[in-house]
Amino acid sequence: MASAYRVGEFASRTGVTVRTLHHYDHIGLLQPSTRSEAGYRLYGEPELLRLQQVLTLRQLGFSLGQIAELLARPDFDLEASMRLQRRALLAQIDRLKKTEASIGLLLDRRLETGVWDWDLVLAASSAVVEEINEKDRQMDTNFTPEQMEQAKRLADSLPEGYIEDVEGRWTALIDEIKQNLDADPTTDAARALAQRWNELSAETMKAWNREPALAEKIAEGYETGAFSDNPRAPSPEIFAFIERVNAANT
Repeated sequence: MASAYRVGEFASRTGVTVRTLHHYDHIGLLQPSTRSEAGYRLYGEPELLRLQQVLTLRQLGFSLGQIAELLARPDFDLEASMRLQRRALLAQIDRLKKTEASIGLLLDRRLETGVWDWDLVLAASSAVVEEINEKDRQMDTNFTPEQMEQAKRLADSLPEGYIEDVEGRWTALIDEIKQNLDADPTTDAARALAQRWNELSAETMKAWNREPALAEKIAEGYETGAFSDNPRAPSPEIFAFIERVNAANT
């Protein structure tokens, strides 16, 4: 890597969006330390190393606030942190291997015998539940107890079945958009998808705005990729598709 890059170049090299880098800069988590002769803020090797820490810790389930506190500690040891991260990632790999092996054994037995082995079905389910529980635990670290209480209060205030209905509509819409990411943004099909997205976003935010602080936290999560490992969450590619369609039809 060269000695320094402007934000767009740094984003291209690292795979992080410019919007995310701007957000990290705004909250003081990752700020360019030098400027070019023309006055442009530049990212260098120290920022690259810090970004690696931020991204890995996010992947492990730490919130941005927790990461900022950790990296700011005077006793923070970068090499020790990487060793801990490696152990945590290896543990995650082991859980995924266990899940894959359980499902593979179940399918192999089905092919061999023509029937389902219900003990293996239970074992596969147990392995999946273990991984889901770990993801839920990591998700909890993204929110303070107060924010978790706000989420519960909001859920209790909504009509019965409303959340499940909205989640179902989001899942269906996201699946459709995934199949049309390369569509011409000026086509009727693309416009229809964007319109459904805009209307469902407005409906969803109307509910979430009953708890403004929580709504802001969730928006920050999508902005910074906190939910990127959730297959039901919209990806950066989906957000980019909607932006293209809306821009092409304004």
